[in-house]
Amino acid sequence: MRRQKTPMLSDFHVTPRIAYISGLALIVGILCALIAVILMKMIGLVTNLAFYHRFSLAFIPDSPNHLGWSLIFVPIIGGLIIGVMARYGSEKIRGHGIPEALEAILIGKSLIKLRVAILKPISAAISIGTGGPFGAEGPIIMTGGSVASLFAQFFPLTASERKILLVAGAAGGMSATFAAPVASVLFAVELLVFEMRPRSLVPIAIASAVADVVRAHLIGAGPMFPSSASPLLSPLGIIIAVTFGLLGGGLAVLLTRAIYGMEDLFHKLPVHWMWWPAIGGLIIGIGGLIVPQSLGVGYVSIAQLVQGHMLLSLAIGILVVKSLIWVGALSSGTSGGILAPLLIIGGALGDALAQLLHFPGHGAWAMLGMAAAFAGVTRSPLTTVVFILELTHDVDMLMPLLITSAIATALSATVLPRSILTEKIARRGLHIARDYAVDTLEQRLVKEVMTQAPTTLCANDTAEQAMATIVLHPERYRYDAYPLVDSKGYVVGVASLKALLAHAGDPKSAPKALQMLFTEPFETITPDDTLRVAIEKMAVGTSDLLLILDDTSQCVGIVTRSDIIKARQRQLDEETVRVRYFPFVHKARDHGTERIL
Repeated sequence: MRRQKTPMLSDFHVTPRIAYISGLALIVGILCALIAVILMKMIGLVTNLAFYHRFSLAFIPDSPNHLGWSLIFVPIIGGLIIGVMARYGSEKIRGHGIPEALEAILIGKSLIKLRVAILKPISAAISIGTGGPFGAEGPIIMTGGSVASLFAQFFPLTASERKILLVAGAAGGMSATFAAPVASVLFAVELLVFEMRPRSLVPIAIASAVADVVRAHLIGAGPMFPSSASPLLSPLGIIIAVTFGLLGGGLAVLLTRAIYGMEDLFHKLPVHWMWWPAIGGLIIGIGGLIVPQSLGVGYVSIAQLVQGHMLLSLAIGILVVKSLIWVGALSSGTSGGILAPLLIIGGALGDALAQLLHFPGHGAWAMLGMAAAFAGVTRSPLTTVVFILELTHDVDMLMPLLITSAIATALSATVLPRSILTEKIARRGLHIARDYAVDTLEQRLVKEVMTQAPTTLCANDTAEQAMATIVLHPERYRYDAYPLVDSKGYVVGVASLKALLAHAGDPKSAPKALQMLFTEPFETITPDDTLRVAIEKMAVGTSDLLLILDDTSQCVGIVTRSDIIKARQRQLDEETVRVRYFPFVHKARDHGTERIL
């Protein structure tokens, strides 16, 4: 018999282990900041070599350059190199990195190979440096997570603890890239770690904050894209924010379907996927000839948009061309991020609309467009609001951004079951649920559902006698297992109905007393335990029945798996049963209920 003291219930499940993991996360934050800076320098090096034929680490835009029509070959060559690296190095370097991080978390026990940690930043630097219309944040998130995973493998950690450090690395990489430590934590919570608990939130926050501090010393502090847009707080401004939310949700649906529709077309090509990035490079090259500003990370374009300094023709050109080449390139499986392109595409949409409708404050419209596209694609509204604010330091735009982000998220999530970030995982046969809620089993106690004064069997009876008793009193004996009590009422074991039947039909064991047949230790639980503890005990043990004993080891109750299912049913009823209570009479269909299926 294994007994347990009455637990001390608390708001959170926190152990002193959190200090140890937080200490490791601090080191991870420093490493990821350094990696982010190195990757930015690598992108600058490749950009200078590819477009300006010079050796320099300066992070500069891809245009203006003097390549002329030969520019079209630069991204093609970059795509060829990435295809070879993916085929003969690691296929994990393909794509924008977030699905690969999710896959490592979900099925890989948060273990990432050294090969991926090395090849991913190199492939991203080549892709973006040769004109790929991507941001550096996706590869940095993947690289930061990879380095954190490798670092964690030097220590005896659980898979959950490795997951926390992997996500801390991803958050640190994003924080160091955009100087957005709070948004990086929210992004990690909303999309990667799938929980909001101190055991994960604290280490991730530490890694993100440390990475931002290191970045400030290496690159400089302050917002990446400072803005002083006029806040849209009038009734018309609210209408504009709502409109952008709807536009952003629609744009997210369009981009998501376009990307995976294009990816399906690539799968139909009669060539190996190694060649797909080169085809994507051709699309990039053509787009670069039409609108050179659509190439690369586009940070200069983002700065122009939030300041309201972009010409209408350029805004429309970037909106159309950037969208097309981003969809084509990302679908081809090349390496690059999605966050910066979303900001550019959404910002160009907002800026173009402001100019076409002759509204002042282009920067505010661009910011709303960025929030709409970002929230619609990622379905992370809190991350979106904080992210835009940290990028611009324009706090006056808080309320319009919140409205836009919430509506874009709602529309996108209603129309599409998956986002760009999770569709690839779903296509690999994995399901990701992003609804965050406290488990009802964590909120209810055993004493609320337990059966008091339970039916027991005499430990001195034989299996045949016990089965005869059960057959004679079916109204009392309706469980799959029963406590065995001796003559003094003390519990000495638990007998399952299946085992009783087997022993009753066995000539060797039929004459033996039940307490001689059932000698295995049994699990107990206290009335003040949560149902989560109960279901975990059932999962670890072999019985669907847990005993509740008093201080004298006498059975005062039992809890079964069916009792726990009934507790879950109560939650289901609260979410699916609609009842009318107004005005004063309870009047409803089907005996007072209408269930949502």
